[in-house]
Amino acid sequence: PISRESLTEARRSVRELRPEPLEQAMLDDALTDVAERFATLHGLPVRTESAGSVRSLAPEVEVALLRTAQEALTNVARHARATRVALTLTYLDHEVALDVCDNGRGFELATARETRSEAGGYGLVAMRQRVEGLFGALHVESAPGAGTTISARIPDVPVEVAT
Repeated sequence: PISRESLTEARRSVRELRPEPLEQAMLDDALTDVAERFATLHGLPVRTESAGSVRSLAPEVEVALLRTAQEALTNVARHARATRVALTLTYLDHEVALDVCDNGRGFELATARETRSEAGGYGLVAMRQRVEGLFGALHVESAPGAGTTISARIPDVPVEVAT
């Protein structure tokens, strides 16, 4: 009862703060739109791909994945010096996965953990908190000269039908 009311209120708040790209589009289309805007702004092509059975997700899951993609692309523009970026959204049986991969300069993960501030760094703190707040996981793979891959996986929570 109280927890259900809290969840309902949280979902209502998320819907009211829904990012523009998600207002009229499914997540995969919204990510394509974000990638196209990024490519135009930065002159850096972004290959987008969707795999699995596209379906509606809970609004908080869609917002978290869209924001993760936006932050990862911002990091590519600021830090990576990449010439290619790929964004893949995969609908799995019980979760949805987002991968953002670039061929940029990469970085040493241990050094990044030691030198980043909680407010800044590579934006990884905010991405991690957003994804883990939905019982998901964020993984970062990077090495100097080898590019970076940000992978977010969030359980696919069924969208509740309003009664």
